[in-house]
Amino acid sequence: KVNIFYRWSKEQGYTAMDITVEKPYRPVVNEIGTLSNRQVRALIDHCDDNILGHLWLCLCLGLRRAEATKVDKLTCRDNYLIVGSEAAKTKTRRVIPLLSGYTSYWQRVQSLPNLRKRMEHLKRKAGIATWPRNCMRHTAASHWLNFYQDEAKAALHLGHSPTILHRHYKALVTRKESEEFFELWGQAR
Repeated sequence: KVNIFYRWSKEQGYTAMDITVEKPYRPVVNEIGTLSNRQVRALIDHCDDNILGHLWLCLCLGLRRAEATKVDKLTCRDNYLIVGSEAAKTKTRRVIPLLSGYTSYWQRVQSLPNLRKRMEHLKRKAGIATWPRNCMRHTAASHWLNFYQDEAKAALHLGHSPTILHRHYKALVTRKESEEFFELWGQAR
């Protein structure tokens, strides 16, 4: 938007006195926030058995919170987690290969009331004060991108395009951090 204020004089007629240009409002894009491996370890260590399955779905596998709560639309078969089209944000069914030992987490997945309160309680117990928006998915996505070393495979796993994956999750964590991340889940209960 441009504002122009004019001044009138007999000698010069109308002359522009003040010109201001207003730029459209654009919200500041926040950096993608992830959890450190130390924070992930604290969450696993302080997690009650009844929400460990939910934590695994969101923080380890990278399911969206809304997808993870639709437990009846998720299945586990032949070492694959199948996110049904009714659960997926994109309404497209996806099949996620599970790492060795992950099916034991699937047995802990259950539909839970008051999940938000339970997660808030877990964050307090784990001593995590700062919780970036969507940090569980962002953490998982960053590590899976390192694991696959292939944007297309990681994008299929997470249910979005390679472009979005590259734009948001590339270089947020190191290969060593990703190795440690997956070891944490392998060592957990």
